[in-house]
Amino acid sequence: SFTIGISSWWARRICRRPASFANPRRCDFMNVQSHENHLQAYQAGSNITAVHIGTVQCNRSQVHSGTSADFHPFTICEAWEKVTDRSARDWLYGVSTVRCGCGQLDNDPWTLASRIFLPILFVSAAAVIMIVSRWKAAPVNSDSDASDSERELVHAPPAKRPERMWYLDYARIVCVACVVTEHCGGSRYSDRNLVWVQQWVLPWLYTISGISVMLSRSTLVQYELRLSIVFLCGTGANWIADIVSGRDWRRYPINTVFHMAYILVLAVLGFFLHPLKLSLQWRSENPTARATRHVKANAIMWGIMASVVFTYFVLNWPLLNSAEAMSAPGDILNSGIASILYHAPVFFSKCFGTAFLASLACVAGYSEWTLWVLLFVIFAAYVVIPFAKGGHPIDSDLYIVGMVSQQWSMKGKEAVARFMREQWPIWLCFLLLLSTPEVTGRCDLQPLNTFWERFRFRAIELVLLLALLSGALNTSDSLGITRWLTVWALAAYCLHVAFARVLPAPYGAVVTYGMIPLFWLRDWHQLQRRGVQYQSQEDMKECLG
Repeated sequence: SFTIGISSWWARRICRRPASFANPRRCDFMNVQSHENHLQAYQAGSNITAVHIGTVQCNRSQVHSGTSADFHPFTICEAWEKVTDRSARDWLYGVSTVRCGCGQLDNDPWTLASRIFLPILFVSAAAVIMIVSRWKAAPVNSDSDASDSERELVHAPPAKRPERMWYLDYARIVCVACVVTEHCGGSRYSDRNLVWVQQWVLPWLYTISGISVMLSRSTLVQYELRLSIVFLCGTGANWIADIVSGRDWRRYPINTVFHMAYILVLAVLGFFLHPLKLSLQWRSENPTARATRHVKANAIMWGIMASVVFTYFVLNWPLLNSAEAMSAPGDILNSGIASILYHAPVFFSKCFGTAFLASLACVAGYSEWTLWVLLFVIFAAYVVIPFAKGGHPIDSDLYIVGMVSQQWSMKGKEAVARFMREQWPIWLCFLLLLSTPEVTGRCDLQPLNTFWERFRFRAIELVLLLALLSGALNTSDSLGITRWLTVWALAAYCLHVAFARVLPAPYGAVVTYGMIPLFWLRDWHQLQRRGVQYQSQEDMKECLG
């Protein structure tokens, strides 16, 4: 009680608005409430135990610009300061950030530098896309009378690889397994960023979702209907688990939805980006043709939407004022919606801007450099302009990258894949050197404090994303395990939170992983039935002559 009282008094003290403050800014997450209303600071042999969080409220406009400590109560940050050895600091092995969300950020979305940098970044990227799309590759021969068919063949995108992309199935299964571990009591794996899980689990999921929507032959209605069925199944399971466990689902409906909100995000992205999907498919089939009216209209639409939100961002206009943002329920403030509430201008600027760049590329013409431009823009914005993303990163930009990568090839794709396969010990050591083992917390949600630290973090994410996009991870499945593990992954994603809420840790994860043999038996039984039916058909043909 004494600790909570001191924390609340200190929060109110620093949040007193100065009389001379004329340009209000919104809060960056000072209203910190976890779903269980507690966090824990860990250290072997220390006396630090669970630190209870009261309702600490603070307006972002009343905190010093660039402060990251408003992501966590001061008791949490001070606890990690005490248990962390800060005696030796250097630019390579030591970092200034003790825990992500604590300390002083070197930049934020409201600074003049950020509001100048982001528009210049996207405008420059648009110019580069126009230039590289109009580059004419050298003709097949040096003769000036080369045929038009030969020239068009040079510009045409490479044919799709005939083999199945097994790495997408494996990546999806492994990512779901990591999500199960996170939600069923193993959150320390992500908090310590073991095996760089923060830099590949969710980025890969969003990228694979973008690739999958381009591979899908379903209509938009069929696609949305399937997602709705999955959403209802998972949310229904959570609702039943909340009733059984006695959770107050009426007061915290967002917490009942919980991880199934990812399916809602996919449904929204699939709906709004469907015109972009059609444009990408058309441009892939017509690499040198003049853009149609529908392709141009899609680019104009995204250009107008991006211009509006960039205007809000550059002029520092909030879409929601502080009172409206702070009045949101606590479960919303701890979800991915928080990034929209507090950082709507920069969030939508990146989202709409990325969609506009992809649409502009469809108008300008096919180019293998487009994907590289998109990746540079996305990760440059991540490094230069840090902002908190709430409880979940809505990586709509990586979803668009997945769409573009599936339909258009990437310049040097084969070379990147070959290098990663042959020299994997080298780039693996490079990732180890870039790692920051001292830092704890969800740095993918609450960014590190300095430019250099964020560059190291995002560089690892970029390398792992390139390993996925280039196909360097592609393999085979002679045993056919992905056939039934993919079905298990879908069931596990829908049910694991319900199991975790009804059963004590770690038995929710045990039950979820325990379903794997059942899906193998189901698949084996189906194969046996197919084999018997096939054999009976062959016998019948032989008897009939």
